[in-house]
Amino acid sequence: MVGRVFVDTSALLAHLDGDDPRHAAVLASFADTRDDQLVTHGYVVAESLAVARRRFGPDATITLLDDVLPPIELLPIDLAIHAEAQRRYRASLPSSTSFVDRVSLLLIEREGLIDVLALDPDLASPGVTLRPPRS
Repeated sequence: MVGRVFVDTSALLAHLDGDDPRHAAVLASFADTRDDQLVTHGYVVAESLAVARRRFGPDATITLLDDVLPPIELLPIDLAIHAEAQRRYRASLPSSTSFVDRVSLLLIEREGLIDVLALDPDLASPGVTLRPPRS
């Protein structure tokens, strides 16, 4: 059965970064999802592109644009999710959870996603499996 797997910025960046100690595990997790539908949202794409450009330069950014992102479906973020993410982000400002993560968590909940390709522990929540597994 084909499942839906949410893809986070942290996994996209580790996919690009051969020096990241989790690089091989992330590549293996991407390979394990070849029969699944990968999904994310535009805020993750924007964040990933900005960070990839800054950390790795134009070549890695082009790899992200041309090779990594095309098979990932973009799910829409409506005004209700955006507004609720802002409310939750504001209420949690002392924490390190980013606004993009707040949007992701709401989307994961709305879509009933249970598999998340992420290295960011902020996306761990009850009923969600993070890939690759934590060592």
